[in-house]
This record gives sequence, structure tokens and C-alpha cells, in this order.
Amino acid sequence: MNFEFRISKWANFYYFVQNLSEWHFSNRKDYNIFWREKLEPFSKNEEVALKKLKEIRLKYPRSKSCFEKAFFLSEHPLEELKNCLSKKDHILVEEIFDILKNKFDVLYKEEFPLLEKWHNALSEKAKDHNLITEVFSALNTLYKSGIKEKKILVSLLLSTYEHVGGGANIDSDIVSLEVSRSPLEKINQAMGIIWHETIHLIFQDQFFSVLMDYFKDDEQTATFINELTAGALFPGGILGIRLLKNKPTAQLLPQVTKEQTVMIIDLVKEYIDQRNQLDLEFIERLIKIIGK
Repeated sequence: MNFEFRISKWANFYYFVQNLSEWHFSNRKDYNIFWREKLEPFSKNEEVALKKLKEIRLKYPRSKSCFEKAFFLSEHPLEELKNCLSKKDHILVEEIFDILKNKFDVLYKEEFPLLEKWHNALSEKAKDHNLITEVFSALNTLYKSGIKEKKILVSLLLSTYEHVGGGANIDSDIVSLEVSRSPLEKINQAMGIIWHETIHLIFQDQFFSVLMDYFKDDEQTATFINELTAGALFPGGILGIRLLKNKPTAQLLPQVTKEQTVMIIDLVKEYIDQRNQLDLEFIERLIKIIGK
């Protein structure tokens, strides 16, 4: 298992623009407030550009879309987008990024050195092969995934001082980590987030299929249980606590109480310690805890 950390100006430019467009409920509003406070007021032309991007972005699925693949994985993303956008939309997207380039360049000049510090620190942290082997073995057993070797690309992104976040909605071997302005003291939290997103990326497939069968294709409930399970492992779950010395999470998700959080983490700990695989009994015991 290897993690490769990357700083991409295009990925950060896209992240900046699409987040400001507020096209999706998952966009970080606190980031937008922070960026607008740091930058000169946006012109009418810039505000219109953001609205246009929102309109275009809503035409395409959120999960692993051509936008994410182009901006995170291609050296020439605007050219790459020609393969999946209409000619009209492609021209508009090029215009939008041209209009917002100056704003982003001002911000990125400050952000890039911060991202470099994180890149160096995380690259050093990821050299702990004993830790990686231990986590990899535990997750392979728990999820019955049978993965022998995998290289994961970690794309480092802009953040605020308070926030470290991540995502796994780009492609099959890349996660994103919003980390630039967070203090380096949060490095174990950051590694825990990387592992959490890696679970979603490569380990969860078989378990999620079992969840979908159990809940009769109710994807919302299956996703909820799946997220609770991953959260009970990393960043503030049992493996994050045990192997990264992270503080226990107080609440896995807003829908569960602090008491339920402790019980769910204890349940996952039992499965880890006994080297059991996630099964129907696990699902039923977890459901009993949350009363769903």
C-alpha cells in the first residue's frame, strides 16, 4: 500500500471555483466566507461566471464526473473536458476559468507554500510501512476485500484554519484532502481522513453490496450504515485511536448520539480484535444500537 501526495494547481483552481459556485449541498460554505474575506470583492462579471458554472455543473452527475477526472488527473483539463461537454458548455467553462483566474492566483500564491509543507510532512509520515501494513491487514480482514497491493494518489487542496476534510468522489485510485491552512499538528487526523476515504475507495465494495441486499436496495440507509462503520475505524474510530493516537470522535454522525457512537466503536473494536469479517450479525447489532 503506497500513498503518493500531489499538489495540482488545476485541481485547486477547480476546487476553488466549483465550491464558490455552491452548485452542491456538500460545498463548504465556511471556505467561501473565508476566501471572500481574504480577496477583493468579486466583480459582477465574476459573480455571473460562478452562476454559469453552477448551471453547467448541475447537468452532470456528482459521483466521479468528467469534471473531477479532468481537473484532478489531467495536465490539460480544459482540453480533456471537450470529450464530455457540449461545444457550447466547453466554451463557457473556458471563459469562466479565464474570468476567475486572477482571483484564484492571488489566493494560491499564499496557499502553495502551505500545501508544500503539508506535502513534505505527509510524505514523511507515509514512510511508516509498519503502520501501513498493520492498517492494511486489519481492513482487508474486516472487509474481506483481498486486496494485495494498491497505490493511492492524495490530492492536497485548500482549506481554512479549522478544517481538515476529504473525499473519494474523483476516480478509483485518488482521494482529496483539504488541508492547506490547518496546523501540521493535525497530521494524524489528516492521515486518519486519508484512511477513511481509502476505505470508501477500495475496501467497502463487498460490504456495501451486502448492505444493499439487506436494506432491499435502499441506498440511503445502506450508505448511512456504511458511513457509520467507516467512521468507527477512522479518523476518530478504533484504528485512528489505536494506531494514530487520535482523539475518539464524540459523534460519528449528527443522526447518532454520543452514547451510540461509543457503542458502535466498541462493536467495531470487537470485530477488529477477534479478526472477524463484517457480516449480517454486525449489521443487525449496529441497527439495534441506533434503533433504526
